[in-house]
Amino acid sequence: MSTIQVLMSAYNGEKYIGEQIDSILAQDCGNKGFADIKLLIRDDGSSDSTRDILEEYVVNYPSQVSWYHGDNKGVIKSFFDLLDKSDDEADYYAFADQDDYWMPEKLSAGIKKIEEMKKESDDIPLLYCCRPKLVDENLNPLVSEIKRPPMRPSFNNALIENIVTGCTIVMNRNLRDMVKAAPPRYTVMHDWWFYIIASSFGRVYYDETPHICYRQHGNNEVGTNVSRAKEFKDRVKRFKGNRRNISNQMTEFLRIYENCKEDDIAARYIKSDNARECLKLARRLVDSRQSLSARIKLVKSGEAYRQRKMDDLIFKIILLSGSF
Repeated sequence: MSTIQVLMSAYNGEKYIGEQIDSILAQDCGNKGFADIKLLIRDDGSSDSTRDILEEYVVNYPSQVSWYHGDNKGVIKSFFDLLDKSDDEADYYAFADQDDYWMPEKLSAGIKKIEEMKKESDDIPLLYCCRPKLVDENLNPLVSEIKRPPMRPSFNNALIENIVTGCTIVMNRNLRDMVKAAPPRYTVMHDWWFYIIASSFGRVYYDETPHICYRQHGNNEVGTNVSRAKEFKDRVKRFKGNRRNISNQMTEFLRIYENCKEDDIAARYIKSDNARECLKLARRLVDSRQSLSARIKLVKSGEAYRQRKMDDLIFKIILLSGSF
């Protein structure tokens, strides 16, 4: 039987974390006996009763649940620390937030899709993610004013936009090993980094069917807007505060992979035509910061795109200004 290890970062999560852990332990892949579920939780310096709750689960589920306490590092560093301490022998890995609720088939949907992708492209980094179902703090569905088109995952998109919600990720060991071997010094968000790596050196599948209830309660580390007005205000705020984030992230991507050594884990994946083209595109994006003509050429090429038409137009303006 295969094993899937779920990695959860927790911080002052006493209100919802028990319900979330219960939904993970109740996954049908474990009940049907085709995947053994292991849950590793890192407490990111909680000051509430989170650690007491975690200890109760360890006592009740000693073969499935383990946790450790760390200093407060924030969500990105906490997840990369979890990745570093994850089990080398698991077949699949998944990320979990402390405040969501997983539908019973959440993990099995990801595992089944990865197994399908392996038949077509074995031994490469594979990432599955799905569209989250937006709910309020009581798990009641939220109606969004914002129309979201079917996602078209690719490196050309990952270059400038993240469509991967971390708590929906299921990945194979190849992807986990590749990222663990060379963790980034800088990334905008951990899930965006996994989208970048999987889309450039492997494959990404975006499932339009929701398999998690993505709780929106006002204290989310990262949330999703359902109001057009709120989304517009948040975009303006992010644009003002996040200048250079995209190019800095791509600079880090190039630092790690552009001159990869033969004995690096990534070396065998970088030889593919897709990987080489992705590295060239990343280099053109980073270098275009210094050249208006290069930015104009990049915009005209249409190589880099965002999923929604309005977002794509906005980013082209940002790209031309050099503030990316």
